[in-house]
Amino acid sequence: MVRSKFVVLRMKDIVRTGIFVLIALVLLIVLIWAVMPRGTATPTMGAFVPGTYTSYIIIHNQPITVSVTVDEDEIIDITLSELAQSQEVFYPLIRPTMAQLSQQVLSNQSTNIEAPTEAAITSRILLDAINNALLQAKIPGNEG
Repeated sequence: MVRSKFVVLRMKDIVRTGIFVLIALVLLIVLIWAVMPRGTATPTMGAFVPGTYTSYIIIHNQPITVSVTVDEDEIIDITLSELAQSQEVFYPLIRPTMAQLSQQVLSNQSTNIEAPTEAAITSRILLDAINNALLQAKIPGNEG
């Protein structure tokens, strides 16, 4: 003959256990988030080969050139060129956004800046192009 056993659980024990499990999950997520690499690395000060480096963005099958000029320790200039009139008509925020980003990058000497919310996607595309040019300017072997 098989004897059945009944397990009686109190609601407060179930709630308390649920809270502990939830806290453990939150701590695990925070720990994973803390150790994951984020963003693209940008070269640090003193890590450049002086010169002008270019990166390209293709919009409507036409390139837009982003040029970044650096010396040994700093970013000197960031310019946008080869912007066709049709591209400016369809993307009117590209030139003012680049001017704003250029000013921030030059003053902070970093691409880790706050992108304008009114042109978030345009900012991301332009910052990626700036980062690509800076990676070309980076001294080989310097992991900045």
